[in-house]
Amino acid sequence: MLTETSLEAFFHLAETNSFQEAARRMGVSNASLTRYIQQAEEQAGMVLFHRGRNNCRLTRAGQEFLPLARKLEQELGLFSRQLELLRSGEGRQLRVGCGPLVPRALIQSVLREVMKAHPNLRFQLDVSARIAPLERMQAGEIDMFIGDLTHTPEADNVEIMMIAKRPVMFVARPEHPIHDLGVVTLKQVFSYPFASPHLHKHWRATLIKALGGDAEADAIVKALPQVESDDYHFLAQLAAEDGFVVGAVAETFEEMRALGRLKEVPTRAPITWNICAVRKTEDVTEAQEAFWQQLKAYEVNPAAA
Repeated sequence: MLTETSLEAFFHLAETNSFQEAARRMGVSNASLTRYIQQAEEQAGMVLFHRGRNNCRLTRAGQEFLPLARKLEQELGLFSRQLELLRSGEGRQLRVGCGPLVPRALIQSVLREVMKAHPNLRFQLDVSARIAPLERMQAGEIDMFIGDLTHTPEADNVEIMMIAKRPVMFVARPEHPIHDLGVVTLKQVFSYPFASPHLHKHWRATLIKALGGDAEADAIVKALPQVESDDYHFLAQLAAEDGFVVGAVAETFEEMRALGRLKEVPTRAPITWNICAVRKTEDVTEAQEAFWQQLKAYEVNPAAA
């Protein structure tokens, strides 16, 4: 079995083609790096590098070994993290990755119920519209992902739960001129300064289709948003104080609407937000199972989906 140190040396040398630069990156001497590479080749049972006077490069065997080494690195990292969780008793901790619309719309109520039944569980929430859930779950960085359907992985050893679709609400401050138009089209919504989280390809395709699917629709969506942030508190403040139009689910704007700082912009063709939850089916922890079972209260009825 290759060690983490010999793997690190292999990756640095494969990337730099220079013993000196690879040693500098690792913070070790050239002699130490040479020893680590020798260990890697001994452990692999093959010559991984052609050595030259001023540089080196991967052999054919080294090139074929590289993707295997990447997979081994990932598995070693996962093993180390799981071992640390076992030692520290943190198997009762759940790390959830989610999109920006999820915390208020879903996770807050689920978390409240789980903590009533399991007050000793710990939770870590990672909110981002750019998250790559499958890769992060495979690397052991998160235990579960909750977000829209564009993130649904097609892979073995994962379980997917479909959550009910939710309408998207657009809001602006009460004195915004868009309210003078009454019920508006999406094209009219996006003719004003618009702020939102990262609009990934699924959302962009949805908006282009909703706007007519032509070249003009494509141009409109390519220009969105004028301000991009995954922090919905900040986006709501922009809408209330700086005249931006913002879209989300109703819970996101609940307080500001109640205070009269934001007002719904009714649209003729509402769009919906599709939510799913994804988890790995292996090594399910107590915290993960408790959270997952609570999510089932929001699961789409398969017969009605």
